[in-house]
Amino acid sequence: MINLAIRRALRRLHEIRDYDPISNELRGWSWDRPPVRPRAYLGLGVSEIAFASECGFRSLWLRRRGVKVDVGEPARVGLVIHEIFHMASSDLRSLLPRLSPWDSVEVLLRRAQSRVSRFSRERWAVNLYKALITSWAGEASSAKLYYGSLGLGFLPWLAEYKIDGSPLGLSKNIRVDAMAEAGVVVEVKYGKPSNWHYLSLAGYALALESFYEVPVDYGILLTVSINNGEPVVSVEPVYISAEYRRKFLEVRDDAIDVLLSNMEPPEVECRV
Repeated sequence: MINLAIRRALRRLHEIRDYDPISNELRGWSWDRPPVRPRAYLGLGVSEIAFASECGFRSLWLRRRGVKVDVGEPARVGLVIHEIFHMASSDLRSLLPRLSPWDSVEVLLRRAQSRVSRFSRERWAVNLYKALITSWAGEASSAKLYYGSLGLGFLPWLAEYKIDGSPLGLSKNIRVDAMAEAGVVVEVKYGKPSNWHYLSLAGYALALESFYEVPVDYGILLTVSINNGEPVVSVEPVYISAEYRRKFLEVRDDAIDVLLSNMEPPEVECRV
């Protein structure tokens, strides 16, 4: 079960935090002073900043000038995966207050094909939806069995969690991929983990800290790959360290400088 795997994985991060603490100057609530304070307020997206750290600023610069940029097939598949996570979470959360976990699963399994066909007709997409609702329902059923109620911590993640990142020069409508138990931020990606994925987690953590003024130290990088038509989910716990935070803020400020410039950035080889 995904939530159980996350809890076990996060235990390994506590010791890392003890030896590598994060100072207040690198917390999102320090949005009014450097290095968290941005050079300008341009409403940037977290992912577009993180992606630029490995692929350069050309695509970002062009999009901000109204030029349509081909995102490529991996990005399109990634969008489908995000939609499935959001839909599975929303669908199950809507039924659990009225039905038992397994009655909810039965209902949603019957609807799976039609629900997912809005985004994809691929077999892996339907199977991912089914796997998510089954996993989350299993956790909810266990909570009800042992504790007599579902408990908020066992409900499916709040997917597409919206916050205002404008104090950091980010978008006013940031959508965090998901929030798991105890305020753990989740980044959902397609394919193999890449360096920029960890910077995305740092960006979301900073934005959450600026909005709620509570520390967000831990994240989960959840990657989905497709093997012979079947989805494979990998879970990696991440300590959102000072290093990741500094790097994200540096790239954000570099992106701001590029966007304020009239010079078109050169095309660079993407390292992802």
